[in-house]
Amino acid sequence: MAELDVSKLPGDVQKELREFLEKKLSAKAGGEGGRIVFENVSNTRLRKATRWFLCRKKLSDEYRVLSDKKKLVIRKRKS
Repeated sequence: MAELDVSKLPGDVQKELREFLEKKLSAKAGGEGGRIVFENVSNTRLRKATRWFLCRKKLSDEYRVLSDKKKLVIRKRKS
């Protein structure tokens, strides 16, 4: 199981990210609010796909993906 905290992203970007990850990872996403949870997906695959999405949307200068124990977290970069 892989969990991603997307609560720091704007709502429309959260929805786009969820849809993108479901398509890219070929897995159904669970979770609610600011969390996206995937069964049978490794943290590494989820992290790479999330970073690719942020780069593609030109958000990688503003946000980054960090590991927080067993889950991944998207945080705003410090200026």
